Amino acid sequence: MRIRRVFRSASTFVSQLFAALVKAVVMSMVVGVFLVSVMHYMGVPVPSAHDLLGGLSRLARIGS
Repeated sequence: MRIRRVFRSASTFVSQLFAALVKAVVMSMVVGVFLVSVMHYMGVPVPSAHDLLGGLSRLARIGS
């Protein structure tokens, strides 16, 4: 019985952790889209998605 209780509590913890991770990713995307939209509206030059991914891959190469 004790093993089931431990397994159930661990399972609950993992599912809550996954839910928090999904919420954080979704909120980051929403805030990012909002900020880029506001910057674009204000006339700030915003790099394209291709440029951003190119810079990210360059950073990944430097970090490895």
